[in-house]
Amino acid sequence: MKTETFSLGGYDVEVSTKQTPTGDWTPELRVTRNGRPVALPRVETVEPNWLTSAEALRGGVEQARRLIDRYLAGHDNQHTGGAIGHPAKPGVQDK
Repeated sequence: MKTETFSLGGYDVEVSTKQTPTGDWTPELRVTRNGRPVALPRVETVEPNWLTSAEALRGGVEQARRLIDRYLAGHDNQHTGGAIGHPAKPGVQDK
């Protein structure tokens, strides 16, 4: 399983992938800030699944960048609920 890591605006992001029971792939995001877990909001009503692990990895990187960029740009909290930057509750970050 491949993993991609990057930093953006003070957030450290790790994206990995997981194969679903149907054989599709889905990204898993882990985000920290100052060494503490951060929960990214889930804004999509349906979590996309991909045919390959590589596609899911790219999709996860794009999703994390989009959410962090949106928050850093000061967009309204309607979609983020102000969640970015607050420590994650155990078990909330990954699904």
